[in-house]
Amino acid sequence: MIYYYTALVISYTLNDHTTKAVVWYERERHCQEAMDKRLGDPIYNHLYELYGTDIMMTCEVTDQVSFVLRPKLRPEGE
Repeated sequence: MIYYYTALVISYTLNDHTTKAVVWYERERHCQEAMDKRLGDPIYNHLYELYGTDIMMTCEVTDQVSFVLRPKLRPEGE
């Protein structure tokens, strides 16, 4: 199994420029757990109050491998 670095991205528009806040995770599952537990909500809500409705929070999987899980070799028979 191969895991990829995943970013929790909060993007918003500030003075006609898209700005992003990013938190990196080694696995997509970790990012999804953070979203499910609503860990990003305080900063999301704060930015929403400041800059309005043009805000979005997503998990974005990269193409950079973070971990490769390889099966162990079986011992050779006698």
